[in-house]
Amino acid sequence: MDEYDTIIAKRIISLTPSLTEILFALDLGHRVCGVTDSCDYPIKVADRPNVGCWFDPDMAKLGDLKPDMVLGLQTAHDQLAQKIESRGIPLFLVNPTTVDEAIADICRIGTILGARKNSEKLVARLRTRLSAIDARVEEIAESDKLTVCRILDMEDGRFHVAGPLSFQYDIITRAGGLNVTASTGEAYPNITLSRLQEWDPQVIFNCGFDLIKNPALTPRPEWQALTAVQSERVYAYDCALTCRTGPRIVDMVELLFQTLYAET
Repeated sequence: MDEYDTIIAKRIISLTPSLTEILFALDLGHRVCGVTDSCDYPIKVADRPNVGCWFDPDMAKLGDLKPDMVLGLQTAHDQLAQKIESRGIPLFLVNPTTVDEAIADICRIGTILGARKNSEKLVARLRTRLSAIDARVEEIAESDKLTVCRILDMEDGRFHVAGPLSFQYDIITRAGGLNVTASTGEAYPNITLSRLQEWDPQVIFNCGFDLIKNPALTPRPEWQALTAVQSERVYAYDCALTCRTGPRIVDMVELLFQTLYAET
């Protein structure tokens, strides 16, 4: 499907929370006929039928809802393209890896769905807010910027962290942080505690679980020796902000900036 085609879809299924948020932010919520069980914002989405897990939707349920368009994430839903498009249903996939790309997707979706004016207004507001953060970040000397690591999850004593090919890495950069994972060249590298200790970030943040009270971490001297732990700069945020590329990605940039440089 050409990204500049306009399809006035009346029954849209969104396969990710980010896309669901975008549709409602563009005042297209009335066209959303199906979502996934992870789509929880805005509150209005609670009454929409869901097609199951966002990365493995139930195709039977999807078909029963008779959508005339499906929106999804390229890395998760590209494998479903043939199944969906063989039913004559247009499929639109996004794959933002930066804050700017996430905002550009809002424009593209607005254009495709005939909501260009709404998308332009929303994007203008978001870019104004980002410009304000950019200006404040520019005032911070490179030597005064804090080193940061975003931990996504922990398993068997190892961590998945946000690397250079991920939008979460870009969020840190836009908020004025220095990513400790710059040398990895991956989206979400899997690292050891020893590697984290080598990087020794000044700030660590995560979502979905409590690193500070994690019984697998707290007894370990390598963890306790980390600068972020010793200075009590380990933070947990709402996954709905840290893990989504909808309009609230700007909220996350602002929140992280305030966390890093509240007194700046």
